[in-house]
Amino acid sequence: MTIYAIGGLGVDERVFSELVLDFELVPLSWIDPLPSESLEGYTRRFAKQINSDNPFSIIGISFGGMIAIELNKLINPRKIVLISSATNKHDIPLSFRIMGKAGLFPLLPGALMKPPNFLANWFFGVQEPKYRKVLHDIISDTQVDFLRWATNEIAHWNNKTMPVNMVRIHGSSDRLLRYSKSEKVIVVEKAGHFMVMNRAKEISKILNDVLSESEWKRK
Repeated sequence: MTIYAIGGLGVDERVFSELVLDFELVPLSWIDPLPSESLEGYTRRFAKQINSDNPFSIIGISFGGMIAIELNKLINPRKIVLISSATNKHDIPLSFRIMGKAGLFPLLPGALMKPPNFLANWFFGVQEPKYRKVLHDIISDTQVDFLRWATNEIAHWNNKTMPVNMVRIHGSSDRLLRYSKSEKVIVVEKAGHFMVMNRAKEISKILNDVLSESEWKRK
């Protein structure tokens, strides 16, 4: 079974580099959004990277998890695994949604679209110098136009579908996205939004368990 992987906002395969997995990941690349493109339209084009003729699952981190949910509406993965992501608008901070409804994101100057390093460290829960550098490099490399489009789509996202084939992994100390205690969630205690890297050993074990060959063959 092929395991496709989607990073967060503009994030490439670097975010998966600390994982030690029993299977091979196939990272998917972000594509440029078309002018005024909806998230649904974007996802339809994004889905062309996936060979749905053979069994597959999807791992999505943060915004990539939201894309995984949208992909799940179009194609048929065995499982979708969300890491540090959201399943509905209530997982997204209210202040962020209000800014989106007010139409502020398209108006913000590029310099304000990316947080300064000290704020990024706090929001993502990163203390280790090694991972701070990776985080800062990722933020620096993210295209502003993509970031502006994606943040606007996140603020307006109103998913009402709770996939039955979903596994959700979330850090208890995530400062960017939250989760409902009424949901079935694998909680990583005291982990933040960047746990796929700075808690990679624990995340690897969970992924190996939920995506093992014996597990998906039982489905």
